[in-house]
Amino acid sequence: MRTRCVAYMLILALVIPASAVLAYNQPPLNLGFTNVLDQPPGPGLYFFEYIQAYEASKFKDNDGNEIFPGEKISVLTSFNQLVWVSPHMALGGHLGIEGVLPVASINTNGAFLSSNPNVVGDPFIGPFIQWFGHKLFGRPYLHRLELQIIAPLGSYSENYNINTGSNIWTIEPYYSFTLFFTPKFSTSWRIHYAFHTKNDDPFVGLVGVNSIKPGQVFHFNYSFAYEVVKDLRIALAGYYLKQMEEDDVDGTLPPPLSFFNKEEQVFAMGYGLFWSPPGKLVIGLKTFFESGAENRAEGTRTTLRFIWKF
Repeated sequence: MRTRCVAYMLILALVIPASAVLAYNQPPLNLGFTNVLDQPPGPGLYFFEYIQAYEASKFKDNDGNEIFPGEKISVLTSFNQLVWVSPHMALGGHLGIEGVLPVASINTNGAFLSSNPNVVGDPFIGPFIQWFGHKLFGRPYLHRLELQIIAPLGSYSENYNINTGSNIWTIEPYYSFTLFFTPKFSTSWRIHYAFHTKNDDPFVGLVGVNSIKPGQVFHFNYSFAYEVVKDLRIALAGYYLKQMEEDDVDGTLPPPLSFFNKEEQVFAMGYGLFWSPPGKLVIGLKTFFESGAENRAEGTRTTLRFIWKF
């Protein structure tokens, strides 16, 4: 991680994980990248492209009060994902695997932020089982169980408090599903729980700190979508994050930074469009507005999503 004397840390989400996210100590997490109809329609090879813009000018402490007035940050991320749902079966579902590589451009406006100019984020790989054709309460139900592994291979330097890589491993199982209440009305959820290793090379400005290990975190994405005209859905969607334990800091943070090992929290709600015409291309657009943040930034996130089936 990195934080700076009187600063905070940015981590870019992978999936995405993922994605671009401003945070204090949490590594890359998927906050709002995947919401509406979060299931492939069947076996095959898919390419997902996410272009996400995140902006924040509010930074919150443990009580949700604003700190560091005048600081601003904006991140533009390209999130590139390949997904293969194979015809091979196990436990009644299709075996599959996905891989992701993010790149990002970061701009800051303030006195305390320093960003790594390199743009490559941490890649991840995720084997999964995907179930089609099931029913829940008599309604169509598609669901998936995956184990994501995020590797510390992105751009990282202890000389910056903002990096596109996190310098830690993250193991993150998740369960996702889409339930169709009617042919037009559906809900999708992706429920994660993340475990992290420690960063043995934290930001050099943290004098006396040898390592930082972010606490375990629970988070989920959600959506409720309705098909208003053929192939076009509107959605209410968002995400929620709650850190379940404090960060493990080897050393003593100076008083201005003592809140950085507290639990992070944020909630977001927004709206979106999802267009799935006949053919191979699907397009989605979403905007989320964060609120209730504690120990992290609070901002606005907009994501343009393309899906192409080969």
